[in-house]
Amino acid sequence: MTACAPYVFVAVGPDWGRHPCSLSHVLSVMVRTHPVIWVNSIAQRAPRLSRQDLLRAVNKAVASFRTPRSPSYSGPLVVHPRAVPYHQFAPVRSMNGWLLTRQLRPVMARFPDHKVVLVATNPAAVALANSLRPQATIYFCMDDYARMQDSDAHLIEVCERLMLARADATIVTSKTLVESKSYRGKVPVYLPQGVDAGHFATPGPIPDKMAHIPRPIIGFQGIIGPRVDLELLEKIARRFPAASLVTVGKEEVDMTRLKQLPNVYALGEVKYEALPSWIQAFDIGLVAYRYDGHTASVNPLKLLEYLALGQEVVSVQLPELEQHREFVHLAPDHDSYLAMLAKVLARYPFSQTEKAQRRAYAGRHSWEERAERFRELSDRLLGETRKGASIINGASGSRAQRT
Repeated sequence: MTACAPYVFVAVGPDWGRHPCSLSHVLSVMVRTHPVIWVNSIAQRAPRLSRQDLLRAVNKAVASFRTPRSPSYSGPLVVHPRAVPYHQFAPVRSMNGWLLTRQLRPVMARFPDHKVVLVATNPAAVALANSLRPQATIYFCMDDYARMQDSDAHLIEVCERLMLARADATIVTSKTLVESKSYRGKVPVYLPQGVDAGHFATPGPIPDKMAHIPRPIIGFQGIIGPRVDLELLEKIARRFPAASLVTVGKEEVDMTRLKQLPNVYALGEVKYEALPSWIQAFDIGLVAYRYDGHTASVNPLKLLEYLALGQEVVSVQLPELEQHREFVHLAPDHDSYLAMLAKVLARYPFSQTEKAQRRAYAGRHSWEERAERFRELSDRLLGETRKGASIINGASGSRAQRT
């Protein structure tokens, strides 16, 4: 990737390093040639009266007074934001935009000659776009947020409508989102998930906790939350008692019933840096989500990560995975899923030739390729705004939508 005219990315996403997402992967590549300022989560729902939310609010408030710094010599500058998480109210959005802009100005002063590209996964960042007035704004939509169980649907709908109007471009990670996030003739840019094939091609030693689990191993990696179909995982464990069912990921729902089965191993959360060492022992990787109105927009990161390790993959029927049908077994319901797994297990141990083909396929979907397309979009947007700078910076401010 070659260096271009100087610009800095200001990214508003989930907390850096907590759970890797599409935007963090793309900007981990972009930071090699462009400075990146990463603003940690400004929340997609109002906090509840719970111990967990209270502790998180206190921790974020304390963190907001830290000096922005890079977690590594090659990483972004991480800003812990000061914002009130009630973005559905216009006065709160306006105040948040002012607070965040005030907090960001000293950090951005480190790059005085750079144009600013604001890119946000959270539509509530529309207030920052109107206050900061960057040269380009990109809405990076990775999911149908309003349908996610842990989001505030009203808050998302209010802010997303404003963001779709305000953004110079919208990026979506699944084809299903292209239509639903189109706005007044502005069609989103489709940028599907990628994979760091090199990271998964060079795993370290298998950890002892994983190394002693009986094979074959049927594995699920990722957050085990309301989206995951625990009923399906239980059926899998019961149907194939000679195999081991392993989960690797943070547990956000009660897994007591599943853990009681003798061939189930719930190993908990591991850091992304160590993830290949753990899940390389999987023989079959699972994508096991509930069928609901939200599932249709999902494009799971884990698919290409499984393939980068050469693993067989069995998944629920997700529209976005149809394009990978040659390398993933899709099933529309529980019975079909179990039948598909039985056919795959009947071929165990798996061919090294097929494993190599899956690795090669994953390698063609690298984050470097995705980041290059992202850079091209950013260049194009900045070129357009340079030709019509008054649209963004003019006194009338006609381009900005009211917050």
